[in-house]
Amino acid sequence: MQVFFTVNTITELLCLMICLFCLFRDKDIYWRSFMIYLFLVCAVEFTGIYLRLLHKSNYELYTYFLVIECTMISCFFYRLYRKYHFKPSRLFSWLGLFMSIYGLELYTNHFSNFAYKTAAIMSVVFVIASLYYYMLILRDEHFRKLETYPPFWIVNGVLFFYFGSTACNVFFDYLMQDKITSLGLSVRYVTFNILNVILYSCWSYAFICRYRQRN
Repeated sequence: MQVFFTVNTITELLCLMICLFCLFRDKDIYWRSFMIYLFLVCAVEFTGIYLRLLHKSNYELYTYFLVIECTMISCFFYRLYRKYHFKPSRLFSWLGLFMSIYGLELYTNHFSNFAYKTAAIMSVVFVIASLYYYMLILRDEHFRKLETYPPFWIVNGVLFFYFGSTACNVFFDYLMQDKITSLGLSVRYVTFNILNVILYSCWSYAFICRYRQRN
């Protein structure tokens, strides 16, 4: 059982528990959707570990989950942009483009590998979306206390994680080969552990801020 509890899974489980406690009674469907999303994240991680223990490939699992990941975060960005008269057609156009790239990559690699190029493009788009949100906040005349503003911390987590993911994808081959001698782990694996901790720490703090704001 110990093999199932890694830095990633422990961080995700803690975030899920905080999410359930803070958002269970929330009336906003966008915020409540984080409970379902984080449950799926944990389920995918544990299933991925289980498949690896059986010496079976788990890339299909993470490839299919990419669609859920993109949809969830894209819809949350749309929710943030909506007050700035952001049209739904832009969200649908982006999701349509994502699915086209996703389908094309799976077809060209004969469904035999993870959709790395699609994940890389998605990461770049989410970094740009995060920076664009910061710009909208700076231009907004409405005052916000950013240190306790929940959406700001969700976006902070997204920016750090996907900016780091973009860098990892650019140097993918090098990071996979280079290992930290004392741990025997690839630099890429350790980097993603750190990025996961940053992401889910930011999100956990956002959920706590949302809970305090609501009460």
